[in-house]
Amino acid sequence: MTHVARLSLATGSVLMLATGFVDAYTFLQHGHVFAQAMTGNLVLIAIGAFEPSVVAFWRPLVPYAAFMVGVGVVWGWSRRRGTPAPQLATLGLLVGVLVVVGFLQAGTLSVVVTAVIAFAAGMQIAAFRDVGRAAFTTTVMTTNSMKTVNAALTALTSADAEDRAVARSYATALAGFVAGAFLGAFLTTRWGERAAWVDAALFAVAAGLYVAERRA
Repeated sequence: MTHVARLSLATGSVLMLATGFVDAYTFLQHGHVFAQAMTGNLVLIAIGAFEPSVVAFWRPLVPYAAFMVGVGVVWGWSRRRGTPAPQLATLGLLVGVLVVVGFLQAGTLSVVVTAVIAFAAGMQIAAFRDVGRAAFTTTVMTTNSMKTVNAALTALTSADAEDRAVARSYATALAGFVAGAFLGAFLTTRWGERAAWVDAALFAVAAGLYVAERRA
């Protein structure tokens, strides 16, 4: 296994589904901050600095800092020869945290919950960088949306089958994230903290598919 992984479209789509889900879940259940969407957290930090009635500035700051540490951990990990790749550790951490979180009441240990998930998200973005034929960042949808539009336009104006395959990869991965966000919001508003177990199952499926791909 390498320290940066290319996922098949099937595995990547499941991972994107789980990623969209976890941001909706943590936002609704744990302090109205994001565990994976760092652009949103940076905006919330600025808002909190001047309008603390909306959100205390330190709440989004904690997951942002944890995310950066996660990225740094994978960077350091990749420089050490003979160490196992971080992909399974990243997914395993997410599964374990979400299983535990499902037993907590809404808002309980919110800072810790979002920090740990954001730390794993930082590892995730550094460890998984390609989905199918797309250079698709698994936690940054602004860039991915731009790339999806560009790939679609290229496919429409090209006769190259590879261009169409790339466009399908981008569109499928982005759709997976959006579907995950809607699913996460829907289940969280109905099941509350227990919705975390559904997301844990999705990350576990992504891990299982990843292992199966590497053994094939």
